[in-house]
Amino acid sequence: MQALVYKSAWDVALEERPVPEITQDHQVLVRIKATGVCGTDLGIISGKYHAVSSIILGHESAGEVVKVGPAVSTLKPGDRVVIDPTYYCGHCSLCRTGRQNHCIHKAVTETGVSADGTFTDYYMTEERFLYKLKEHVGYEEATLTEPLSCILTGINQIKLLPNFRAIILGAGPIGILYSYALASKGVTGSLVDISSERLALATTIAPERWEAYGSFDAAVQAASSEDQQVDLIVDTTGVVGTQVLSNLAHGGYLMLVGLRDGLSSFNPKEIVDRSLKIIGSIDSLGTFATALYMIEQNIVPAQKIITHTFPLEQYQEAFQALGCNIGERTLNPSSQAIKVILQSS
Repeated sequence: MQALVYKSAWDVALEERPVPEITQDHQVLVRIKATGVCGTDLGIISGKYHAVSSIILGHESAGEVVKVGPAVSTLKPGDRVVIDPTYYCGHCSLCRTGRQNHCIHKAVTETGVSADGTFTDYYMTEERFLYKLKEHVGYEEATLTEPLSCILTGINQIKLLPNFRAIILGAGPIGILYSYALASKGVTGSLVDISSERLALATTIAPERWEAYGSFDAAVQAASSEDQQVDLIVDTTGVVGTQVLSNLAHGGYLMLVGLRDGLSSFNPKEIVDRSLKIIGSIDSLGTFATALYMIEQNIVPAQKIITHTFPLEQYQEAFQALGCNIGERTLNPSSQAIKVILQSS
């Protein structure tokens, strides 16, 4: 089978790999149909995020069941499924205290990072990590289930009110999905992006009553012209950090979800005195089924968010659409795409 293999920064290529064999009773072999390109994939390729050498990249996937282990009871060959790639053992100290997204085995089991992923033709997983797809949901649309589930995990950490004034920094796929997840709770707000081209795309995709702005200051002014305060700021870029704390209302939330190295500083007295919350969130925690339901019901219009699709063989063009030029070894903000999907043959 073909597989997109990571060797080191900027060194990725399609290779022939053997089709995985079922060796455990609850394993399921899935023929991959579509996989979303994630910012984590771009970070790995560009050397900004660590991954194990020689692993297959990719983790936002859907496909068709090919074979099942002898103890599998809920799936059969031919079933259409979406894959939850967040492995957890269920037995370690973190899993047993409700933190399965930080399972202690993550260093060797993280799909597409420390374990083989889904930019390939076939992928082996366990029955418990597969969810059946309804017939009206396309494989490409289903790939958004995983990132949406991560977003719902983040939102679950907030005591959210529908009259919260919200600003999302970054109008990429994560920012757009955050806007829809918040809109499903009755929250309205603004998306901010420095790219006028991406803003134009976001304007056509964003939920009803959500606005798009080219600067944070403009978004704050629109949300609260009197005191320049908002209740929730979501930073999907990883570059803003605590710079925006002064614009948080008392009791407000700063949600950090961008995976990028950097240093930020804050005054602990301000955090205490104004009851501010700084929250980090990663991966999915008990939200995958809800995310799939939201896509099935078109609460999140996955088809609108997907702007480009490419066959797996054209992975370089797919990454280029997102600003990652493998040949030139450059990674720049994309202005021409929101969500890009790679399709397996």
